[in-house]
Amino acid sequence: MTKDTNSDKFTNLVVAWNEYDSMQFNDWVLQVSESYFLSGLTLKMASNFLNCQPAELQAVLNLAMLEDESLALLARLKPPSTTWFSLAAASTDGLKAAIQALMETKDHKSPFLVVESAIRDVEGPTVFERIAGLSSEVFGHASKKAQTYGLLTDKGIKALKGWQTRVKSGKTLTPAQMSYADGLLRELVTNGAIKRETQDGDKELCDEILDALGYE
Repeated sequence: MTKDTNSDKFTNLVVAWNEYDSMQFNDWVLQVSESYFLSGLTLKMASNFLNCQPAELQAVLNLAMLEDESLALLARLKPPSTTWFSLAAASTDGLKAAIQALMETKDHKSPFLVVESAIRDVEGPTVFERIAGLSSEVFGHASKKAQTYGLLTDKGIKALKGWQTRVKSGKTLTPAQMSYADGLLRELVTNGAIKRETQDGDKELCDEILDALGYE
């Protein structure tokens, strides 16, 4: 019975994810989030079941934490997945500006850059811009914490180490790397590896990450 019940939970998550095209975006986000937490799966395991990147699923979970009124603004708009982290981190005014900008943008423009620009105009530096401003030490430390806590995929840990080297050499992260970094760092936060009340003697580095991501 337990096995069948667990199987149903996994199946419900897959079904919820695959209903993207047939549901309003805000309802789909809430359904996926509820199904994910009921499944009891880790982010990595669920992503494998759904055949998606962990960062993509994490972005949906972040969107589900928006206030109902804010999430409802996305009801008739299916924003590209590259914008989900930015939209989830925006204030209500920033979200409204981003939605308006997406509706007015031309096809040849990057949705990610359109959203980031609209939010910046309202709120100042965006989450991705703050992530791009993190020190090389932060990325290196994040990779070590991921290994210590048994989190992230090998690819994710390798990416964090790569960004440590990249930032140390004076290069900035690309928009795609900022988005990927956001998902990886939030996964570390969600699973308790990065927190304000850390007992690992790394409060300053944890605070730097949490501040960049916009956590209280």
